[in-house]
Amino acid sequence: MTMTILVSYIVPFVIMLGLLIFVHELGHFLVAKRAGVGVLKFSLGFGRRLFGFTKGETEYLVSAIPLGGYVKMMGEDPREVVVDDTGQAFDGSGQPLDLKKSFAHKSVWARMAIVLAGPASNFLLALLLFWGVFAVMGRPVFPPVAGVPEPESPAVVAGIQPGDRIVAVRDRPVRWWGDIDAAVQVSQGKPVSFRIEREGVQRDVTMIPHRKTVTDFLGDEREVWTIGVGPFLAPTVGRVMDGFPAADAGIRAGDRIVAVNGEPVGTFDELARRIHMRAGQEVVLTVERDGERLLVTVTPKTLTQQDASGRTVTEGRIGITPGEGFLYERVDPVTALYHAAVGTASTSVLILRVLWKMVAGDVSPRTIGGPILMAQMTGEQAQQGFDRLIWLTAVISINLAVLNLLPIPILDGGHLCFFVIELFRGKPVSVRMREMAQRVGLALLVALMVFAFYNDVFRLIGSP
Repeated sequence: MTMTILVSYIVPFVIMLGLLIFVHELGHFLVAKRAGVGVLKFSLGFGRRLFGFTKGETEYLVSAIPLGGYVKMMGEDPREVVVDDTGQAFDGSGQPLDLKKSFAHKSVWARMAIVLAGPASNFLLALLLFWGVFAVMGRPVFPPVAGVPEPESPAVVAGIQPGDRIVAVRDRPVRWWGDIDAAVQVSQGKPVSFRIEREGVQRDVTMIPHRKTVTDFLGDEREVWTIGVGPFLAPTVGRVMDGFPAADAGIRAGDRIVAVNGEPVGTFDELARRIHMRAGQEVVLTVERDGERLLVTVTPKTLTQQDASGRTVTEGRIGITPGEGFLYERVDPVTALYHAAVGTASTSVLILRVLWKMVAGDVSPRTIGGPILMAQMTGEQAQQGFDRLIWLTAVISINLAVLNLLPIPILDGGHLCFFVIELFRGKPVSVRMREMAQRVGLALLVALMVFAFYNDVFRLIGSP
């Protein structure tokens, strides 16, 4: 791996991870200060201190292991608080301690707020990042141009061809493909009239949507109404990824790949299917560039990975992304905030679904990834554009928040469970009980991290 590739993957990952950790710990820190709790340390990372400074009662530092962070508060461990005969409290190092600034001596509601502040900050960061993308760039939408119809579908029966523009549904003008999908869903299988434009000529057709069972990537099935055609995505190269065959062969962004081994391709989906089925085989691509046609020979890189059901999938990849077939619809800040909230909520629900299916055995644990996978994803999204990197950062921030709220001792969710029990019992859970639970939680987290690293390594070198 060249230094350029290393930097393009590692630098974005370090910046993103540092931001997520900082925001999470900042949430704990600010609410602790607001509640009157003394904060002794604010650390990015664990382990040995690399560098830092002290301001007031707090030491701000960066530590050697960058996979997390922590905020150490006064009186956080009740065993470290000692009160002498005069009523003076001391911490574990023998320094005088003001019980008014002790975490353990705050109300249970204050302690719950401090613990919740970390995950809440990550949710808020995701919301702001989504909002920024929507407010600055707009909402991604597909134009109402038809792609390749499915065989024997209503679209084929109606004579729809790739590139046809749907200008109206039930005599109502449509702006984006989402308008078409919405009209088809509400039809409930009743005939729907469409106005189609091809080469400047318009004609009216009627299609009867049929019911279709679709399966999402988690294996859940649902029924939808469809006319058997989706939006058009041209076989135009958006971005070329370093270290893949397309880059080595000189393929550039903006190139249009019109044939694979002499067989014409009309959409990017069709191009991708033909590349995926030719892993490790030499392929000749016909490329249109600046009005000329070039023949480019590539050998798709073989990638073996696990899908959500645990099935091993082997595909050929040449390292290109489609040109942006979608457009951005400008929206006002309030509408952007609405879409950001919907995006944050739906992503949270999706993560919970994945976790539940993993526990139930419906999703393979092989899909669990660690820092290596995160670095790969971050580097790839950074190459595809700053907006993609922002989007990924928001998703990982939500993931961090949800995982931290799981009821596992040592995580924020585990602490919250102890506090809820304290509310019902009227007194804190015993120190011994918490210690035992936290040891179990630590063992689970270490095992999970080791397993994630294992998965990461074998994604790189191939399945065992």
